[in-house]
Amino acid sequence: MKLSSRQGNGRSRLATILAHFIFIVIIFILPDLVWTIARPNRPAFAFYPGFYVKTLIFIGVFYLNYFIIVDRTLSGNGKKRILKFVFWNLLLVFGGMLIDYLSSSIWFPSRRFHTADEPTLRHLLKWTSFLMRDAVMIILTIGLAVALRLSMKWKDMEQQKQELVAEQRITELDNLKNQLNPHFLFNTLNTIYALVDIDPELAKSAVHRLSGLLRYMLYESEMMVKLSEEIGFIEDYIELMRLRLSGRPIEVEIDIAGHENDSVPPLLLVTLIENAFKYGSTSASGLPILVGMKVDGDKLLFSTENSFSSLPDKNDKKASGIGLANLRRRLSLIYGSKASFRTTVDGNVFKTNLSLPL
Repeated sequence: MKLSSRQGNGRSRLATILAHFIFIVIIFILPDLVWTIARPNRPAFAFYPGFYVKTLIFIGVFYLNYFIIVDRTLSGNGKKRILKFVFWNLLLVFGGMLIDYLSSSIWFPSRRFHTADEPTLRHLLKWTSFLMRDAVMIILTIGLAVALRLSMKWKDMEQQKQELVAEQRITELDNLKNQLNPHFLFNTLNTIYALVDIDPELAKSAVHRLSGLLRYMLYESEMMVKLSEEIGFIEDYIELMRLRLSGRPIEVEIDIAGHENDSVPPLLLVTLIENAFKYGSTSASGLPILVGMKVDGDKLLFSTENSFSSLPDKNDKKASGIGLANLRRRLSLIYGSKASFRTTVDGNVFKTNLSLPL
């Protein structure tokens, strides 16, 4: 993900450089085109230094703001930053107008010296209008540079914010997964502990099977795994539970034909199965524990059913466990509103229904 982010940033920088290059080329060509249209009889692309000096002034003002002034003044806090910004840009405006005046005096001397048949006041007003026009253009150039630079900084901040949120999301998912592992291990060890006195051979078999489950949990660090791999883990866990509840009926119905390579988050579905075994009635006369999985269009539907003798107190956090709470949080982080999870109680039967997009 970080590599693709760097590639995206590289392409963005290249596009920005190209856009600036095209902008500068247009700035240099545009005055000549306008002058050619205004005076059709002049030679095409004749060189008038005064136009390009003015163009260089605009480009200089733009990039001084874009790369230096905006970052060093408007990026801080307090009123002083605005005063600094105004001060440096006033210097740029006066400096630009001075250079414009000197260049115009060299290449357009008629603007500086009025003729005998032209009143002095009219000449001053005309000369002032030229300077005011150029001053307004410099101020507009400053505004354009500020708008573009601040928009770029805002875009960078938004991207950094999104990357930070993504990193926090991954960290929280890892923490939830790490909470699930000891929770799962604790419940499974209780199962094996119960088998030690009942049937030592079965306890050995359970330990062997548990080692395979732990290997999957410890070394599966991907955000998503193949559905077939997760089903293999679920089947091993159910078989481990069968060792403990040998007299309890367990029915499993899985139909994912053609979707074995679809992806799901690891250790997500087993939470519901673990919950069914943990809180379900352990008597042989109780209803069977039902585990169902099927694909409906682009949705994976997963369900469990188990009978119970009494529900745990909702206000007792230890009794209610952390499994379902972690499950809801993981669903929210990974799928948002695209996944749905609900639990229902029908008499003494507890049902869960989970829908995930594939």
